Amino acid sequence: MTYEIYSIDRLPGISVLSMGCAYEPESTRSGPILRNAFVIHYCISGHGYYLGNKVSAGQGFIFLPGTTVNYYPSQSDPWKYLWFIIDTPDPEFFLKYYELDRSTGIFTYDFTDVLEEQYRNICRSRVFSVDPVESLLVYLNILNRHSASKAVSSKAAVYAKSAKDFIETNYHRRPTISELAKHLNISQSYLYRVFSEEYGVSPKEYLNSFCMDQAKKLLRTGDLNVSQIAASVGYSDVLAFSAFFSKRKGCSPTAYRERTKKAADSENELSRKSK
Repeated sequence: MTYEIYSIDRLPGISVLSMGCAYEPESTRSGPILRNAFVIHYCISGHGYYLGNKVSAGQGFIFLPGTTVNYYPSQSDPWKYLWFIIDTPDPEFFLKYYELDRSTGIFTYDFTDVLEEQYRNICRSRVFSVDPVESLLVYLNILNRHSASKAVSSKAAVYAKSAKDFIETNYHRRPTISELAKHLNISQSYLYRVFSEEYGVSPKEYLNSFCMDQAKKLLRTGDLNVSQIAASVGYSDVLAFSAFFSKRKGCSPTAYRERTKKAADSENELSRKSK
């Protein structure tokens, strides 16, 4: 038997198109066929096979649009499973929450009780459609379980990632390392160590490199003058910015702009002549 609930509409960006549950052998097999959908299956009991690989309770499998799939239940201990069909322009955003084996498409989870309850809710509901926000909330609650149970490598990785995000958000005012450490409520020495271990450079060097990349981008593509670009990457003094840029690039901001413009003009001219 299969029970499936559809969303009555789509949300902008991310939607759960349908969610459902099934347990009878004939309704829990598919393929081999090409599927143009992003689908997540959770095996709640029994076991089956996805692309020839065994999937047991506490595991699941995921396939992306354009994937040829083939899955079927065990004859001796057929599975029952819960599934979600997701519409999103960025499936990778969701995949990062799963301990997914990319070679098999199989993941593990440790909250069977939560899924059992959702399975029963779907079977009991006897409705065919729900509000899209409601269906999305159901899935996000389960996704949050993955986030909560996923083993974070260490607190150090969390601090390093938070520092990186803070730098990329606030580079325009060039935050100090002491400010960054205070924001994270950790010492500067600890920040230096965990950041360097995670990204291979110090927080200050990451800030400088990020500012440099933004400055080069603005010099190549924008209409701002050098003073405005300097202010955009945290330098109120254009001379200090020019010294910073020249030291790292080996030429002044103005020379870099002129050089890249000439290179772009030459490339455009060659492209025009080849047509």
